[in-house]
Amino acid sequence: MKSTLQFIAILLAASFLSSCGNGGKSVSEVKLIPVKSGKDFQYIDKEGKIVINPQFSEATVFRNGLALVKTSGDEPKWGFISEDGKFAITPSYKAATVFSDDLAWVVTENGAPTAINSKGEIKITLQDAEKVNNFSEGLAAYSVIDSIGVKWGFVDKEGKVKINPQFSSTSRFSEGKCAVENSEGKWGFINKEGKLIINYQFEKTFQMFLNGKGVVSLNDKAGLIDENGKYVVNPQFASMQNDGVNYLIEQDGKFGWCDKDGKIIINPQFERAFPFTGHDLAAVQSGMGWGYVDKEGKIVINPQFDIAFPFNGKLALVQSGGKVGFIDKEGKYVINPQFDDISQDFVTYMFSGYSEYESVETDYFNINAIVSRINVLNPEGLALTSKFSEVLTKFKQSESDFSQYQSEYLMISEEPITNDAELSFWVLGTAFQDVQDGWYTKKVFNPNAIVQGFVYAVNLIGKGYGKEKDVKDAIEKSFNGFKKDETQSTPEMNIYKNEKQTINSYTNGSMIVIVISNLSNESEIKQNENEGD
Repeated sequence: MKSTLQFIAILLAASFLSSCGNGGKSVSEVKLIPVKSGKDFQYIDKEGKIVINPQFSEATVFRNGLALVKTSGDEPKWGFISEDGKFAITPSYKAATVFSDDLAWVVTENGAPTAINSKGEIKITLQDAEKVNNFSEGLAAYSVIDSIGVKWGFVDKEGKVKINPQFSSTSRFSEGKCAVENSEGKWGFINKEGKLIINYQFEKTFQMFLNGKGVVSLNDKAGLIDENGKYVVNPQFASMQNDGVNYLIEQDGKFGWCDKDGKIIINPQFERAFPFTGHDLAAVQSGMGWGYVDKEGKIVINPQFDIAFPFNGKLALVQSGGKVGFIDKEGKYVINPQFDDISQDFVTYMFSGYSEYESVETDYFNINAIVSRINVLNPEGLALTSKFSEVLTKFKQSESDFSQYQSEYLMISEEPITNDAELSFWVLGTAFQDVQDGWYTKKVFNPNAIVQGFVYAVNLIGKGYGKEKDVKDAIEKSFNGFKKDETQSTPEMNIYKNEKQTINSYTNGSMIVIVISNLSNESEIKQNENEGD
């Protein structure tokens, strides 16, 4: 049975071979290592001596003198400690990233993503962002949700939007370029002005640019392109990872290395392998065990460990007998296997130089986004005088999409408004009329039939659970020009009217329902609601 650490290693290897990881980036030596004995993380030095006592439920490596940690207990919070183990930034956050470009993103209870400096001072708040990634080369990717779905853009360190949200997904900037995905699932590269400099054409972009080259995928094969998008190595490997000067490759289920021209320099022969990451030895799996090879592919440390990781400085993390320890470049233990676990952030850092904690999601429940999405005067650009021909045009449908046996037609289904709210929209009315055909009567679509009403339904999920009344009250406050009918309203349903329209507003479980109709259609609409209940 594989250990948790082995599963983590396999997932990380797959991630960095198939995403935007950067195995070729040399990483700084970690002086204080977060390890776990029992339930909490502690920090040890390179000799195995405890420097910061066990007390954290999660812990990261130190970056610029600060480490992101999570407290233990019933209500754990994230904060930042200095190398003496004392909190430099009070643990008060529900979520947080490590520092990058001198800023970290944090999220408080019911708060939006906020960037702080090393003193804990707030520098940026992105109120409308759903998710934010760490800064890289002065830009941070952030996502918003609109009527089309999730879109990604970039802000600078002043919080100004530098590239408008328009991409389905993004990587991070490296060497002035960033991989982005369009709505058709193709990847290309943009510059810092958001200009497309390498056309959308790739299935994936495996890693960021490094040394003027980037790994991409086409037809499920990995290759190498230059800064102009021209192939330097044609797509031919199952996977390919930048490893400094050379590349870790997968071919026919085995791992080896090739040079920058695609020439194989270490034959693919290992069950699994991790990059050299700037060191003389790389961890490989041969048979059932893990050991280390040199840059000629010669085994230097025999396969004997349950799992082995890239070197960091003079030491490498290994696991044996279910315990974690550290060896030197001769394969001798410097710190005997004695720890129960290692911080996943430390493992990620060894692979890529980056962190397990590179992004945060908002905890802000955005009622305003829900309210602004609903238009009771001109629902989805239509009116109570619109014809069904206009409905067809508006929603790009044909007569065959309408059933002659219905009077409620679903036009929008579960469209994301935010991460916590989905919208559905119906058009009400009779789109078919009876036409005599000899001895028979048949129903024929009538494009001139007038719409009788509309229904908005907002389904709350995630952070929206339990907030139905708050959302309903906020929506009702937006009914400008309408007056509540105190006589007809009930505890279950509020009714609003102006000189032409009626709005029925009620909740149904986690859903807020808004029904819009003509005054003349009010009784018929209400009857349909009662029948639906």
